[in-house]
Amino acid sequence: MRAMDRLVLQELSERPRTTGEVAELSGITEGEVLLQLRELNDRVKTLLGYENDPITTTAGGTWKAEGVAGLLRLNANVELEVVPKFLDPSTSGWRTDFFLLAVLVRTGHLLVHDEISAGTQDRGDLATLIARSLLNLHSENERRPIRSYRRTTSSDFAIDGDVEWESLVLPDPDGFEVSRLELTRRNPYNATLAAAVATLIPEVSDVDTQAQLRLLGRQLAPQSNPPAVFPPLPVRHRGWQQAYDLARLVVEGLGLNLDGGAFTGPGFLLSTWSAWQSLCEEVVRRALPNHKVVGQMRWVLGHRGVQPVYATPDITPLRGTAASLLLDAKYKTRVGRVPSISSADVYESVAFLRASGAATMKLLYPALSAPDQLPLGEWKSFDEVKIDELSITGYEVQVQGLAQAGGFDRLVAGARAALQPSLEPAANATQTA
Repeated sequence: MRAMDRLVLQELSERPRTTGEVAELSGITEGEVLLQLRELNDRVKTLLGYENDPITTTAGGTWKAEGVAGLLRLNANVELEVVPKFLDPSTSGWRTDFFLLAVLVRTGHLLVHDEISAGTQDRGDLATLIARSLLNLHSENERRPIRSYRRTTSSDFAIDGDVEWESLVLPDPDGFEVSRLELTRRNPYNATLAAAVATLIPEVSDVDTQAQLRLLGRQLAPQSNPPAVFPPLPVRHRGWQQAYDLARLVVEGLGLNLDGGAFTGPGFLLSTWSAWQSLCEEVVRRALPNHKVVGQMRWVLGHRGVQPVYATPDITPLRGTAASLLLDAKYKTRVGRVPSISSADVYESVAFLRASGAATMKLLYPALSAPDQLPLGEWKSFDEVKIDELSITGYEVQVQGLAQAGGFDRLVAGARAALQPSLEPAANATQTA
C-alpha cells in the first residue's frame, strides 16, 4: 500500500505552487486537483457552518487556509495538515498542542492527565498521535472491560434460558428457540472503540502502531456497526470516558466514507476561532475557582420597542450576580502592522461594559511570537484604551507548549496572575461594604 503524502499548510500563510505539487503527487491534472479542493471546501463548510471557502487558491497555484486546522484528506494520495496560526509547524510539538486543544474543545476535558507522553508525540503525524493516545487509554482500563447486558436469541436442544414455547411443538432443525440475557462485550461502547480502531489502521504511518491497533481490533471483535447516536457511558464505566470520547471524535471526524472511489468524509479538524474561544473560557474558569465563569452571558444593552437588545461577551466571571470584568476571545490580528485594538473591537467592548456594569474588558489574542520571546502562559499587554471610567486592554496569550508536562497548569497560572489585579479592588470593596 502506497504511503500517504502529507502537505503542511500554516493558517493564513501562503504556500506557493501547491496545485502543481498535489497534481504531481496524485498523478492527475491541475484541473482535477482544483475540483477536489472545491469538494473538500464544500465538505468543511457544511461541517463547520462556514460561508466562505476555508482553503483558497490563486491562478499561480498558491494555497492559503483560514479558519480551520487539523487533518484533511484531499484524495487517495494526498492529505493536508493545517496548522493553527498560533502554533509553529517547524517544531515537533505542534501536533500534540493541537491534539490536546482538539480533545479539550470537543469533549470538555484534558487527555492523559493534562499531558501527552513524550513517546507518543515523537511518532511524526497527527493520525498516529491519535492512535497512540487511544491505545494508551485502552491499556489503562483493559482490566475493567465495558460489559453490558444483552438479550440474545439462539436455537439449541439444550435449554438454558427462556424458551419460546411454540418451538416445543415444532422445533427447528437446529433445536428449540431460546432467549438469554448475557453480560457481554458486544455493546455500542465497544462498537465505537472498534470502529475508531478500524478507521485509524490505514491512516497511521508507524508500523508498530498499526500492529497494536490490529491486535486491539481482534480483542474488541466481534462488534456491530457504531450507533447513529452515541449513548452516554454508564457511570460504572466512567474510567473509560476519555477513551470513549476520543473514539467518538475519530468516528465522527476521521471517517473514511467512499463514494465512487472518492473520499467524502471530513478530517480531524477544528474551527480555529471557535477553538480559541473555548480554550480561553476553560483557562479562565480554572484560573478563577472562586468565581462563576459564564460563557456567552446575555446582558440587556437596551430595547427595540418592548423587546430587549442583548450584548453577549464571550467570558463573564461572576461573584454573586455582579461582573467586575469581562473577557472576549479575539482571533484575528492585523498581520504585518503594529498590534492595536481595532475600532470595531473598542465599540463592541464599550457596549459589553455598559450593558454589564463592569469597568474592565480584556481582549485575548493568540500570541504569534515564539515561546523563547513570550513564555507559555504569559499575557503580554500590547494596547490599552480608556474611555471615562472604562478600561479596554488587548493581550497576547502564549499557548505554544500547552501539551508538555505541566503545560496546561502554566497556562492557568498565567491567567490567574493576569486577572488577579483586576479582581482584587472589587473583592476589597465588597469586604469594606
